[in-house]
Amino acid sequence: MNILALPSQYPYPGYPFCGIFNERSLGVLSNLNQSIEVLAPQPYVPPFFSLLSPRWKAYSTGVGYEIKNGIPVHRPTYLQLPRIGGAFCSDQVAFYCCRWMSKKMHRRKKFDAILSFDLTGTGMMAWRMGRYLGIPSVGWVTGLNPTCSSYQKRITHALCNFDMVFYQSQECFEEAASLLRIPPNQLAKDRHIVLARGIPNPPSLTRTEVRKRIREELGITDDQVLILNIGRVCQDKGIYELVDAMSLAGARNSKIRCVVVGSLPALDETMAVEKNLTNSQGLRPLVKILPACEPEKVSEYLCAADVFAFPSHHDGMPNALLEAMAMGIPAIAFDIPPIVEIESGRGGLLVVPRFNATLFSEAILNLASSPQQRSSIGEIGKTEVINRFMTNKNMAKALEYLRQVVSSARRGGEGITQSQQSMANGRLQLKTKK
Repeated sequence: MNILALPSQYPYPGYPFCGIFNERSLGVLSNLNQSIEVLAPQPYVPPFFSLLSPRWKAYSTGVGYEIKNGIPVHRPTYLQLPRIGGAFCSDQVAFYCCRWMSKKMHRRKKFDAILSFDLTGTGMMAWRMGRYLGIPSVGWVTGLNPTCSSYQKRITHALCNFDMVFYQSQECFEEAASLLRIPPNQLAKDRHIVLARGIPNPPSLTRTEVRKRIREELGITDDQVLILNIGRVCQDKGIYELVDAMSLAGARNSKIRCVVVGSLPALDETMAVEKNLTNSQGLRPLVKILPACEPEKVSEYLCAADVFAFPSHHDGMPNALLEAMAMGIPAIAFDIPPIVEIESGRGGLLVVPRFNATLFSEAILNLASSPQQRSSIGEIGKTEVINRFMTNKNMAKALEYLRQVVSSARRGGEGITQSQQSMANGRLQLKTKK
């Protein structure tokens, strides 16, 4: 099967870890003997704009075409106005700027389907691309957090017009139903499917040797307890609650230390957090912020950790947390819906009422003082993640669904008719309830 992938984010030189899970998912499909090409639009950076803003400088490093890990990646540019371009440009403008290239690619490759990741990005243009090329389009909802009515309208149109939609979590599925104004149990089960993309198998590492080396690099002694966080350094990812929790926990247990991996000062809130650490008495020795790094290094940091902290405010499905759990690292997280879905009452994760830094600190203290509890929680979580959230297994399931959509499209009959009826029902519900 020939698949045209439209990820809203895909790694590029200025931001090499942007969309890393998109790249991994497509890599698995490629390993399953599917032919993949990537179309990842990027904002056009006028000459000298890269000198004005670190964000635009990062954009300017995007390569128009490359073969990355065996997959061709095309990055046509589109116009985007800073601060006001998000919903508008990711939808109509990006589509009009990219369709000539998509047509040229389709003539050469004869794609069977379009697969899009993230509806708030390229997903909003993917269904238009499918109509333009005359092939089925499938969207994968990795998170829904529309911040304005224009986003809501465009996401709703995408949900109505995709031939099939995957959802990273039950929460994503229910948010989509809410946007469509349809009870979740009335969404067509053969078209709306809850399926997490999953994570790769944990790497084979000499854990003891790696742990010792990384802890020496970080200045963490054997008797200290390392709390690790991996992700973007920003408010939505709970960085301020984590800092507050560390302040409270560190005051009661001098052996606790925290390392945050994922800083990108040009694109996040690193500078504000660093200022907070400097101005807060006693916090600077407790919390260290490190740059974003390649996946192999992430695995090494996990080997060095005693506890994984995940204070995120919202997430479609927290892959960084799943990777930590898959390596047997006990984890603490706020009780946002995807976390509750992962935990499912099985005891493989410490869940704290959102967004309570005091209770988060109590959970840190509890695990810091009990190696036996850390080991027990880590083993339960590892078993749960390996059984439910492995990329190879879940992407193989997705591929079966994709084949069904393509088969229906080729027959030109029943499958597409049912899909169009589902879309019509969705539009009817929308009009009726307005």
